[in-house]
Amino acid sequence: MAGAQSPFLQIAMNTTSLEFSDISFILVRLLREPIYREDKEAWETLRTQQEKVRHYFHQVGQELVMDEAEGYAFVRQLECDGVDRIPRLTQRRPLTYQATLLLACLREEFCRFDTTAPDAIRLVKTRGELQNLVAAFLPETTNQVRDLGKVDTAIQKLSDMGFLEKIRDDPEEFEVKRIVKAKLGPNELEAIKKRLTEYATDNTDRD
Repeated sequence: MAGAQSPFLQIAMNTTSLEFSDISFILVRLLREPIYREDKEAWETLRTQQEKVRHYFHQVGQELVMDEAEGYAFVRQLECDGVDRIPRLTQRRPLTYQATLLLACLREEFCRFDTTAPDAIRLVKTRGELQNLVAAFLPETTNQVRDLGKVDTAIQKLSDMGFLEKIRDDPEEFEVKRIVKAKLGPNELEAIKKRLTEYATDNTDRD
């Protein structure tokens, strides 16, 4: 219909003044990275505009995941049983073995962290500790430098995805973000551990 405004434009901007509203920045940011409660301004905007954000992303095949107790929010691909055509913003790109392994190890670390230190807020690991987490699961090779390089690449990948965050005062320390818990549930974790064990066994003489 002529003159009708797109609901997306109505959500994102004032078409008369071309001044973008706060919610437009939230939408774009969620497409790039998670939002955490520590970012008070963005978090409050998301909380108050939550239903509009959910509606917007639903229209493009995404769903908003917001855990107020844990303090994080992110969007993921909407999956509906019996629906053949769902719009996808990005292609699925599986993580490397090392990145998947590190993600699974971090999920288990959070299980232990929440049990042994229930009053603690932040889980912090050094680069060396992250490397040690996955070392026992990696196939044995004669090139340790290359192996550590692959683990460092995995650390960077998980940092880019928002699962790890560098500590400003020490670039060799990382905060493990609680969003790791949302990425892998208990059943998914067990399935990944099984696949990783099989991979390590099958690739002992490779790499």
